[in-house]
Amino acid sequence: MLTTRKTFLPFALPSISEDAIEEVAQVLRSGWVTSGPKVKQFEMEFADFVNSPIAIAVSSATAGLHLALEAIGITKNDAVITSAVTFTATAEVICYFNAEPILTDVDPINHLLTPQTLLEAIDRFCIWNGKELRTKTSNKSVRAIMPVHLAGYTCDMEGILEIAKRYNLYVIEDAAHAFPAVHKNKMIGTWADYTVFSFYATKGITTGEGGMITTKHQEAADRIRKMRLHGINRDAFNRPGWYYEVVEAGFKYNMSDIQAALGVVQLKESHSFWDRRTQIAKHYLDAFKELNGIKLPKDDTDGKHSWHLFRIEIDPKEARLGRDSLAEELKERNIGSSLHFIPIFEHPYYKKTFQFNRNLYPNTNLMYERTLSLPLFAGMSEQDENDVIDAVTELLKNNEPSV
Repeated sequence: MLTTRKTFLPFALPSISEDAIEEVAQVLRSGWVTSGPKVKQFEMEFADFVNSPIAIAVSSATAGLHLALEAIGITKNDAVITSAVTFTATAEVICYFNAEPILTDVDPINHLLTPQTLLEAIDRFCIWNGKELRTKTSNKSVRAIMPVHLAGYTCDMEGILEIAKRYNLYVIEDAAHAFPAVHKNKMIGTWADYTVFSFYATKGITTGEGGMITTKHQEAADRIRKMRLHGINRDAFNRPGWYYEVVEAGFKYNMSDIQAALGVVQLKESHSFWDRRTQIAKHYLDAFKELNGIKLPKDDTDGKHSWHLFRIEIDPKEARLGRDSLAEELKERNIGSSLHFIPIFEHPYYKKTFQFNRNLYPNTNLMYERTLSLPLFAGMSEQDENDVIDAVTELLKNNEPSV
């Protein structure tokens, strides 16, 4: 009989050091707690970290994706291509403009949008008229591609950028899972027109809620800075006086100095966080390699895997337990797990609004039936790690599938 943990182990938890707490306390003592000098510091240090010329802090990655689309002028007459395997935020920001999301299937190994799945979606849903790419059914102008780096794996950015150039498309990376990831010796954050990172509580570094946009486009960056705070033309902490002007109908998407203070310290600690996640992932890989009926993730051979998640894929015909049964059994033993992600086309809103045909996404459907994310975060103790290994091994070690 497998021993049950006394306390519940979530699949992810933030790691907050005493240094981070003290940095936040200093901001609280300063009296300037909204967007101010600490946000500027975080932006500069983050840009330097990922080797991007520009970094803009925002209230969430969702806000960042929205602002990036707004900066390229997306309207209701447009469409954007993205992956069927992503969190709803990636697709919902397209809907903010009443634009149309076009979904690609994913590769069967890492569940990423690839040049091949991108071209298949273009061939199936779009037509090139010699000047621009348009959707076949709604005749909308396809303006951008939003590749999604998943679990720490990076998309083939060279191939995607080549296709984007061919069809005059912007590229906006959803890099919520990709910090600090590297693709072919280049940091994620420097490949596309815009890259958007998440600092949500479960991410590689956290500011509680928050995000960052990196870009090389100075004019667009100036617009994003205005639009993130009501369309006001000057930062409050840096105004020469009380006067300001609203030059656009903007949004309330700014990051506070409280959040940025946490981010500044988390950024300094990010390599140690990554080292620990990598260590746990490699222990999992070694411990589970002989288990029957599960497919394990592999290191990203084209770069540095950020190990944001540890996702396993369970074959119900070969494994002792199916995915859902394994998740239930782990929960009984006080071990959390999660699914990344329910496909966009499975959600009622997207089903009703866009009438996606799920039969066109075979690899996505297989992912949805089989994958499970196990606990993986820097603050896991050795005992936590062993508890997961022992539980999964015990539950799946029998080579005969359950009946």
